[in-house]
Amino acid sequence: MEQTKEYNVKYPENLYLKEEVDKSGLKVKFLAKRVGVSLRVTSQVINGHYKGDNIVPKLRIELGLDK
Repeated sequence: MEQTKEYNVKYPENLYLKEEVDKSGLKVKFLAKRVGVSLRVTSQVINGHYKGDNIVPKLRIELGLDK
């Protein structure tokens, strides 16, 4: 029997990052190393569970959204 959990997305303004990561083809693990943050925190930011004010600008640069 498969269980599914629904998590409340606290920061939906970060969800565009998830789409951009999918478009770029980059792995979250790779982005986490490039940004210098743990894989868990990077994943939480991308999925909208953590605000990550200091991480989002770095992710945007790595994804080519900002220069």
